[in-house]
Amino acid sequence: MEPASSSLIFYAGEFRHQLDEKHRLTIPARWRRNGESEEFLIVPEPSGQFLLVMPPNEFARISSAAETVPGVSPRDLRIYLRHLHSRAQHGSSDKQGRLLLPDDLCKQLDLKGEVALVGGRGRFEIWNLPRWKRAHAEENATYQHVANLVGL
Repeated sequence: MEPASSSLIFYAGEFRHQLDEKHRLTIPARWRRNGESEEFLIVPEPSGQFLLVMPPNEFARISSAAETVPGVSPRDLRIYLRHLHSRAQHGSSDKQGRLLLPDDLCKQLDLKGEVALVGGRGRFEIWNLPRWKRAHAEENATYQHVANLVGL
């Protein structure tokens, strides 16, 4: 069973950090737990825009949630889960909060130099910085529209 504290992890904010030559990235201090090493699952986002990084309990939640989506056939569910799990890679941060990113995913998503870390509730995203700037600008109108609808 997961410790209760792992369910309270909430990633919020935007940070910019440098990937070193070994593809290590320092996780922002406010996203870390008391200097302990942490386990993560690292998955490329389905359209190949960025990496999703999440604790194992969030990955399990996403896997389980697919089983309750109406209209997904058993065959499509098997295919989805097969692809999700085969694309996921394990990672762990060290005591300094550095996370080693897989070389193949860094090449695939052009992650090098300065990257953007973007909070997303129970997970965070790692973006190629120019790609993030474009997506952020393009998505601003949608953000404003939904913010107005929800009364923000």
